[in-house]
Amino acid sequence: MRVAHMRLNTRAYRPNIELVRDPVQYGLVEEVAQITDSVEALTSKLNESLGKLNNLESNKKALEEDIAVKTNSLNIDQSQCLRLRKTLVWRSFRPATMFSATSVCHSKVPIIL
Repeated sequence: MRVAHMRLNTRAYRPNIELVRDPVQYGLVEEVAQITDSVEALTSKLNESLGKLNNLESNKKALEEDIAVKTNSLNIDQSQCLRLRKTLVWRSFRPATMFSATSVCHSKVPIIL
């Protein structure tokens, strides 16, 4: 950008200059406009990228906190609850059937279909 501006200034202050714009002058002016547009587009992309980066960093922080909580929960489960579970006596459980084939239900409970 500075180079293009310097070229325009050099052309403006050259000796025996005429007040005529030639194709080179138009080319330099167009080049400065293109560079300015490119800088604005890149600045916009940079701001957008920085916003996304901040969003990703906050998501990363939330995930790291979630992992820390879950790791702590696992440690508590393994160090304290597992010892208690090992001392319990486990018996097989057989649920009693609610109705046998010979029993008759005498209650008057409405059946809603």
